[in-house]
Amino acid sequence: MAVSPHALLAYALVAWVAAATPGPAVLLALRNGATRGFRSGLMSTLGNVIGLVLLAGASILGLGVMLHTLPWMFTLVKWVGAGYLIYLGWRMLRAHSGAQGMGASGTDAVPASALRLWRQGLWVSITNPKAILFFGALFPQFIDTSRTLWPQFALLMGVSLCASTSTLLTYVWLASRARRWLERPSSATWINRLAGSVFVAFGVALAGLR
Repeated sequence: MAVSPHALLAYALVAWVAAATPGPAVLLALRNGATRGFRSGLMSTLGNVIGLVLLAGASILGLGVMLHTLPWMFTLVKWVGAGYLIYLGWRMLRAHSGAQGMGASGTDAVPASALRLWRQGLWVSITNPKAILFFGALFPQFIDTSRTLWPQFALLMGVSLCASTSTLLTYVWLASRARRWLERPSSATWINRLAGSVFVAFGVALAGLR
């Protein structure tokens, strides 16, 4: 077996807890599910999953070590990520209702394309401080360098994808079920205010990460 059963069980436990813990990805899933519906939340979740694959691949390729030994590169990555989270939060705070404004019927005034939602999920994933720390510091601890790396990577990555996808889609579904009660412009405005404030806070936290 690529990874010992005990290590695999421990990793699965950590992966599901990390996926379920509130963070930018969870907040985006809730926000899109509540203001746009399940399909929109699904698209941003797919983007998030691709971002996790990229972060895990970077970890295996030694990007974590590179960022540690080249402080300027870490600083660049950190500020780009922080800037994007703050920008996303600022856009949410500026929205009057819904994701870009929702009418009383619950339909989007300015629909977001599937590609745009997917891209949003991707960028939130690769700039997520929680995901960066998970794949930069914790993920490599479960890799046995004395064994072939790719089977281990595939197995652990599969567990991470299952944990993240199932958790985020659960949040999206729950939020979309509550959409009927959140269709009023005033409710959607408060969702954006809350989500925007938290995204700005995550961006500031990432900027202070050392």
